Amino acid sequence: MAKKIKRHKHHEIKEDKFVTNALLLSEFVQNHWKKVALGAAALIVVIIVVVAMTSRSGKVNILALRQFDIALAFYEDDQMVKAEEAFSEVLDNYGSSKYSGLSYLYLGKINIEKSEPDVEMAETYFDKAKSRVHDTLLKETAWIGLAECTRLAEGDDAYYEYLKHIIKKFSNSYNVSQISFKIAEHYFAVDKYEEAKEYYTLIVKKFKNSSDYYKSKQQLEYIEQLQQDK
Repeated sequence: MAKKIKRHKHHEIKEDKFVTNALLLSEFVQNHWKKVALGAAALIVVIIVVVAMTSRSGKVNILALRQFDIALAFYEDDQMVKAEEAFSEVLDNYGSSKYSGLSYLYLGKINIEKSEPDVEMAETYFDKAKSRVHDTLLKETAWIGLAECTRLAEGDDAYYEYLKHIIKKFSNSYNVSQISFKIAEHYFAVDKYEEAKEYYTLIVKKFKNSSDYYKSKQQLEYIEQLQQDK
């Protein structure tokens, strides 16, 4: 006579699997409890470190902001010596904070605005600023500062060539119109009409809402009239 096969109900099978898994887990923990404990301890340490770093970063930024505000107040009050010292303190004490890039930017401005500009020092600060700030407008400001350093060190021709480079690098910036007008006016003043025409045309075609639009249009008409009269 054939042996009767016992059939388990579905819920009994599920319960058996649950019991089996529980037993296996219990056995694993018993055999590897040291590894499990070490893993849990390591995870706790990681969590503590992340929380501590986040908390410290927030505290550093608050302290850096206070020092930066002090430096900025000196700068706005035209106390350049105290401003330079205060911005330098931001870098010395909070060099990893988000205010370090701005401090480099202001230190560059201070050194270039001195009665006897320290061009080399200003260039160093502007160069560091452009790599530390993340906002596009601030980066552009650092590049413009470097252009001013170039003017002082190498003269007007090098300065306007540098401005052309800025226009290419920050082609979508709203400052392009103003910089282009400055370049165009320079070339117009030295009778380099073709070069001037290029940048007046850029403004007329691309920046119709610019404050320099109508003046650029007039200058273009004047240049075209000059060329026709030749």
